[in-house]
Amino acid sequence: MITPQNATDIEVWQKLNPQLSISNDVMPRADIAEIGAHRGGFDGGALSDRFWDEGYFLIRDVLPINELAKLRTGIETLVANGLSPSLIYLYDEAWDVFRRLRPLLTHFLGDRIALLPHFWAWHVDPRADGSGWPPHRDYQGESAIGDDMLISLSLWVPLSDATPDNGCMHVLPRNFEKRYPVPVTEPGEVHLQDIRALPAKPGAVMGWRQDLYHWGGHASPHAEEPRISLSLEFQNAAFDPLADESLRLDHPPAFLKRLALIAIQFDKYRHMQSMDADTLEWARAVVDACAAKGHMKQVPS
Repeated sequence: MITPQNATDIEVWQKLNPQLSISNDVMPRADIAEIGAHRGGFDGGALSDRFWDEGYFLIRDVLPINELAKLRTGIETLVANGLSPSLIYLYDEAWDVFRRLRPLLTHFLGDRIALLPHFWAWHVDPRADGSGWPPHRDYQGESAIGDDMLISLSLWVPLSDATPDNGCMHVLPRNFEKRYPVPVTEPGEVHLQDIRALPAKPGAVMGWRQDLYHWGGHASPHAEEPRISLSLEFQNAAFDPLADESLRLDHPPAFLKRLALIAIQFDKYRHMQSMDADTLEWARAVVDACAAKGHMKQVPS
């Protein structure tokens, strides 16, 4: 059992996942291969056409499978030890996945990119009647200006095969929702034939406007493997900030700051993710333990 007190010991996490690394300094990490130089990048024109019409994109085979496999193993180890998959963000490699996607982010958000402190990771287990998050929009405010200027964007990366059987992502395409008399506020308002399932394999990346109505599916008990995935949110920093504090894509937080940020997500997303009282108490105690070391302000419980 990792207690809130020993959670602040970097060696505990390094020993748990020795195939992954944790930076504990204030220097930016060295450059890594971005998708523009990996497997041919992406077709920006075709991508934009679909994005502005339907509100999302799915690019296949752009991320290195071997790096994603290390993260999948890391999440499986966390879950096997009774820990949240979101703790994978303690490790550099989780942030590096999204740093590789800088050309994609720049294409949609411009050169000034802010990384929002909103993130999660999933291990949707068919054996435990698992499901993804219920239908929602990531941001209730304005996500774009017109049909050519994006304010904020969510990215989602599968680490295992995401299929209809194990709870892949589903969306209500914007061009379909525009035909509705008013925007959808409840799942029952969605016409079933308008729903689009988006299966994806490791190496892919999915992105959507933050006002897109979307959700994760309910896994079948007959699914062959869990759905394991990561997500981070970004904004065009030329607009007013969408969070009290933003992060730098090229400069992930040092260890204790990461730990506190992760623990704060538990309370933030408890309405989306099933969590028992002990888990929430553990996360709040971790925030307090980080605060005691002077790296994070305490937050109310």
